[in-house]
Amino acid sequence: MLRYLSVPVLSILIISESFGQISVPTDTLKAKLLEEVTVNAFETKTNRLATTATVGLLTPKSIERFSATTWTNAVNSIAGVRMEERSPGSYRFSVRGSMIRSPFGIRNVKFYWNGIPFTDAGGNTPLNSVDFGAIQSMEVIKGPGSSLYGAGTGGVVLMQSRTDNPALNRIEQSAGYGKYGFQSRSTTLQVGDISIQYGHQEQDGYRKQSAMKRDAIRFTSTSKIGEKGTLSLLGMYSDLSYQTPGGITLAQYQTDPTLARQSTATVPGSEAQNAGIYTKFALLGGNYSLALSDTWTQNTALYLTTNDFANPFISNYEKRDEQGIGGRNSWKNSSRIGDIKTNWTTGFEWQYGRSAQRNYDNNGGVPGKQQTVEDVRTTNLTAFSQLEAILFSDLTATVGLSYNTSKYKYERFFVLPYSKEQKTFDGIFVPRFAINKIIAKTWAVTASYSSGFSPPTLQEVRPSAGGFRKELEAERGMNTEIGIRKITEHFTAEISAYHFGLKETIVRRSDEAGSEFFVNAGKTKQLGLEWNLSYDLLSDPKLPVALRIWDSGTYTKYTYDDYQQADTDLSGKLIPGIPRFIQTTGIDAIFKYGFSLFATYQHGSSLYLNDANTLKNTPYNQFTARAAWKKSWGEHLYSELSASAEKVNAGIYSLGYDLNAFGNRYYNSAPKKNFWIGVKLGWEWGKR
Repeated sequence: MLRYLSVPVLSILIISESFGQISVPTDTLKAKLLEEVTVNAFETKTNRLATTATVGLLTPKSIERFSATTWTNAVNSIAGVRMEERSPGSYRFSVRGSMIRSPFGIRNVKFYWNGIPFTDAGGNTPLNSVDFGAIQSMEVIKGPGSSLYGAGTGGVVLMQSRTDNPALNRIEQSAGYGKYGFQSRSTTLQVGDISIQYGHQEQDGYRKQSAMKRDAIRFTSTSKIGEKGTLSLLGMYSDLSYQTPGGITLAQYQTDPTLARQSTATVPGSEAQNAGIYTKFALLGGNYSLALSDTWTQNTALYLTTNDFANPFISNYEKRDEQGIGGRNSWKNSSRIGDIKTNWTTGFEWQYGRSAQRNYDNNGGVPGKQQTVEDVRTTNLTAFSQLEAILFSDLTATVGLSYNTSKYKYERFFVLPYSKEQKTFDGIFVPRFAINKIIAKTWAVTASYSSGFSPPTLQEVRPSAGGFRKELEAERGMNTEIGIRKITEHFTAEISAYHFGLKETIVRRSDEAGSEFFVNAGKTKQLGLEWNLSYDLLSDPKLPVALRIWDSGTYTKYTYDDYQQADTDLSGKLIPGIPRFIQTTGIDAIFKYGFSLFATYQHGSSLYLNDANTLKNTPYNQFTARAAWKKSWGEHLYSELSASAEKVNAGIYSLGYDLNAFGNRYYNSAPKKNFWIGVKLGWEWGKR
């Protein structure tokens, strides 16, 4: 580990994305380098120094450092968090190595949007259906959050679409263009507390069979209901289509990295089968908060979803018709007993989903002969309770416990005989204990123990080839963590060390046709060290520039602790897909008259591509830069021009590997150079 810490750039003290960002009006330089950040993790609103959770934040200012195309680079600047886009539109999201279960999509991480559950009953999170402009911030809770949020051993993400100033009305239009046929448009209309945003994005893609197109509209509003109630509404509809090029071998990558998966003598390739994803997703949700008294508050969130999904794949044409319903209800009590302040949260979360799944032969992107007809119904219930006590204003202790149950009901109607099966994960209690002590007003020490559970997702118990894998068991994990924070006016630092033990780890396998299936892999041991550092080099508003340098990093050692694969003992092998070391360093420069410049460097070490640890990728060094100019043209009109660039130095560069891939098709190549430009024009009126 020490050889990594000797990397020269780590000698620079820098800022974490989780703390305040440089904030500058359009034409003047008034840098407030350390903003007060509210952390909402585990239903307790507090500041960064006092929280008992390890949290990474994406704010509008930290997202602004990177091109306005996806959240990928911004998310990857958070220590311990990784987002990948194997091809345009194909997202994967990992918190502390949870991506091992995600050949595609997002699994083992629970998402909420404006307080409404966004991960459905089957464990699927349709983040790729959301337009980039629809989300203004993310709060990533690292480690198991099951004591309050239900299933998931990876982490929890709280997303927000917010209105900065309800009294300020605006209409805004932006457009972006880039290499590989990239173009985007976004229109936002805000009138009071009502906001409507429409986004369009498309691109041809770097590789063959990797084009993407998405149209999405998002509606939000927040209104007072009586004197004590607040109702927030969220609605969205997305029409997304993207081609899936598939993995290629090393020889094919070295010949032409833009190739899609190639045909063989027995199996057609991605282009021949016109492989892709087509999904029309809609969500309608509401969140109602009512102050029952000076000490009691009730909060209720409800949602409905529908998804029309089609996936022409190598071996079949999958069609899914899905509906979901669910909600979350909690009661909060805030009281004071002498010098002790208490916050008690208790409630439940319930979700139900139905997925009608049909598989057909894939005749070049057209469904042919029917293969399967299956229905899966999923029900989840979590009941939770948590007590937080603040002693002497500088010591916070939290105790939480949840009870969880999950059930899959499966029916097969085609390929007789008729089959009806069920899998239940019942009676699972999950605790969390945490304590935080503030020392000398600027230091804090945090320690926590948390447990988590994660039943197999719908796509794991019923993989793309069909069938019901009833033998899969739920993952169970235990995380022990300690952290130290230091926050002053111009310097911030945070370092966390954790030990995470996971039982019944779910890992991916694939067959010759590329169809995936999943198995339990015994025990794993996951050790990690994460850090965020920051320093404001220049912060005097009299100077022509405000300058901030920042850094975040992760060092891990994730191994199979007890794993037998057939006759091979893989105990002690490193878990594939997880780099031992990642470091991100950046500099933010805010000049007078609305100019800003952001430069970021990220280094990622090599990682293994298979369980046997016989094959590695190559390390990479990524450089990104963004320049912007904001200008107000009088009281109402404003504009922004921006340009972004990205360059990667690597022998092999892939934004997502197919781990343990059949036929050694590990590689999903990504461009090593990219460039984007953007323009924004807006008109605002009302009170400032």
